[in-house]
Amino acid sequence: MSLFASFEKLLSSILLPIAEKIDKQVHLSAVKKGMVVLTPILLLGSMAYPLKALKNVFSDSAAVQEWFINNTYLIDLLIKFSLGFIAIYTVIAIAYFLSEGYKIYTVGAIALSLFSYLILTTSVNPDGSLDIRFFDSKGLFTAIFVAIASVEIYRFFTERKLVIRMPEGVPDFVSSSFELITPTAFIAVLFISIRYFVADFTGGLLVPEILMEVLAPVVGSLDNLWVVWFVIMLRLLFWFFGIHSAVLSPILSPIFVQYLSENIAAKTLAEELPHFVTGGTFSAFVNFTGSGVTLGLVIAMMIAKTQRYRKVGQVSLVPSLFGINEPVLFGAPIILNPILFIPFVLGGSLIGIFPLVLMKYGFLAKPFFDPPYLPLFFEGYLTAFDWKTPFVQLVQIMASFCVYYPFFRIMDKQEMIREAEVQAEKEKKSVFSKKDDELLDELGLDF
Repeated sequence: MSLFASFEKLLSSILLPIAEKIDKQVHLSAVKKGMVVLTPILLLGSMAYPLKALKNVFSDSAAVQEWFINNTYLIDLLIKFSLGFIAIYTVIAIAYFLSEGYKIYTVGAIALSLFSYLILTTSVNPDGSLDIRFFDSKGLFTAIFVAIASVEIYRFFTERKLVIRMPEGVPDFVSSSFELITPTAFIAVLFISIRYFVADFTGGLLVPEILMEVLAPVVGSLDNLWVVWFVIMLRLLFWFFGIHSAVLSPILSPIFVQYLSENIAAKTLAEELPHFVTGGTFSAFVNFTGSGVTLGLVIAMMIAKTQRYRKVGQVSLVPSLFGINEPVLFGAPIILNPILFIPFVLGGSLIGIFPLVLMKYGFLAKPFFDPPYLPLFFEGYLTAFDWKTPFVQLVQIMASFCVYYPFFRIMDKQEMIREAEVQAEKEKKSVFSKKDDELLDELGLDF
């Protein structure tokens, strides 16, 4: 067995079971789906600062300036009811997907989860107004845990039949409502008790404050370039073995959402942005032209000497411009190809993290907008509206070509040899066929 085959077998035995468990784990699956559902809300919240910036574009128009002076509150509402309530939307989304996975009453699960979250995080101010400061990203991780815990409690009560059952013939919506009574009572007592004991033990702190303190090392770890580089390499390692990197999204997505929210808040207040990595920067720079920044390989294939690779390059070009590189991942292929392991995993991670290094040290603006998937250069520019971004991504493309080309040349030469052997075999068969025809003619036989 070759060295690479042994390495492949070892990593497959480690990574594949982990990926399968993460993908099939019902709680992580609900978190992943819930984070994806939040994308439109995050997009709307991210648009707030660019909308405010339009005031500067029309600086010579008194009418536009006056409109912004009188109606800026509308944009502020967009921020408040998107990012300002992101924890509430998280509770709803995760409770929905988790209860759907368990096939229990979805509306009831969402109601219980929201009820639990409000008990743990909301206070009443002296003037009678509600203190909802943990409805934003500061309450995000509490929202995740509360949604999971509430749905699990509800499931426990329903499976153990610890609910009020109505007689046959009662409408389903009425019966389901009565089934909520006992779990709701239990949850009320449980979460009020948790809130009381946490506040009593910590001198008045709420659960989200404690949870943020406990998770601070984990959440803050992605502000470290070495940790981000490790995460990028791990994602590419998963891809190399044919495992979609989305298996890591239940861990990464909540952190990215919190980072984006904090960056937008800082941008709105004209403060320095605290984070250099968000979901948008991963999409626009780390996955630029696809995971592993594979456009350089696509270009190399388009100028290949072999017909097969030229066709794969031509088919892969347009999708790569939109960040879709499955045609080259499976067509080259990159997956399980020992020749491309180094340029894809090591080279792709270094090229992907390069713009993030520039952001970290202030040479490139930090992100405050997660744009939708857009073609080459547009998505990267929109993350921070920095004019230097397209030039940085041009460097990424050139680096990608330089990294992939020497390794691809080995593949191209191997394919040239294979094509020559196939052609020789065809010519050999053609010669034998011609001789057979000549022999049949000499014998006067005609088939």
